[in-house]
Amino acid sequence: MTESASQRRHIHFPPIPNGIDYLRDVIDRLAYESGQPSERDLKYAVLHLQAAAEVLLKARLHEEHWSLIIAKADSTNRKKFEAGDFDSASNAESIRRLVHVVGLEISDEDKTTLFDLAKTRNKLQHWGLTEEVNAVLKRAAKALDFLIRFLDQYLLPNIDAEAKEAVADDLDEIRSGLTRIKSYVNSRMNRLRKSDLKGHEEATIRCPDCQQFALIVDGATNRCLFCPRIWEDPLELASTYENAFDYFPAPGDPYEETLVDCPDCDTLTLVLEAETVAGKGAVPLCFNCASVQDDLEGCMRCGKLYRPTDEEVICSDCFVSLG
Repeated sequence: MTESASQRRHIHFPPIPNGIDYLRDVIDRLAYESGQPSERDLKYAVLHLQAAAEVLLKARLHEEHWSLIIAKADSTNRKKFEAGDFDSASNAESIRRLVHVVGLEISDEDKTTLFDLAKTRNKLQHWGLTEEVNAVLKRAAKALDFLIRFLDQYLLPNIDAEAKEAVADDLDEIRSGLTRIKSYVNSRMNRLRKSDLKGHEEATIRCPDCQQFALIVDGATNRCLFCPRIWEDPLELASTYENAFDYFPAPGDPYEETLVDCPDCDTLTLVLEAETVAGKGAVPLCFNCASVQDDLEGCMRCGKLYRPTDEEVICSDCFVSLG
């Protein structure tokens, strides 16, 4: 009995979904709530992480031109390429072409991360590996950190809405799983503290989504550098933050509300008890004008917060009403 055309099954993994699928498997193997992954899970996580790296790096080369994937320029042949009959560029050569031909920025640290991953994978694949688990796990975490950034910066912005929709569920699972990988979290957060978060300590808060101290409040993008979630509406962010991290007033505190109108921008975005990376305790931070309002007083008549210009003890509204 022969199969009808409708009964035949096909494998369909285009480059970007293929790379993302490898990453999904890595997450499934490493994203434990507690403890370390098994040796077998770590083994296949390393193998599939390297596979993801090769696929995703070459997907970006292909966007530039298909011939950049071929190992030797004098061997390029379009028909053979489309049939999958070709030798592809090495890991090191792919990185070199991305930097010097395509013009992407890949730091020396990220290059080292990719080279270390490739060496670990080669040992594991061709001979076997004997190494301390934490060292391999840390190496995998750094590579995972790079590949997520590479996807966000150089691949996902260039695909159409339908393609994004096709990988949306996998990406959600990957991003969710990332927060459960302690080694990954440590590696990524350490890098962010030394780079993108540096100098923004006064306005960096804990993200309501991923719970990491990686959300820079700037009043415009309000982007978490870990998720990466963008909060376009400061009012939504302020309300969500207040609800996510409840503040309990001290006994005798007359200001039970923790989200109030900002006296500068007149929007309901002033969180009175925002905890920032600066480590100065809870501070009044406006999520709209991105300023710490630490010079406010409570009106003795209505309780509204205001900024005194002299030594007055009531706000301007109460002063006018008393006329």
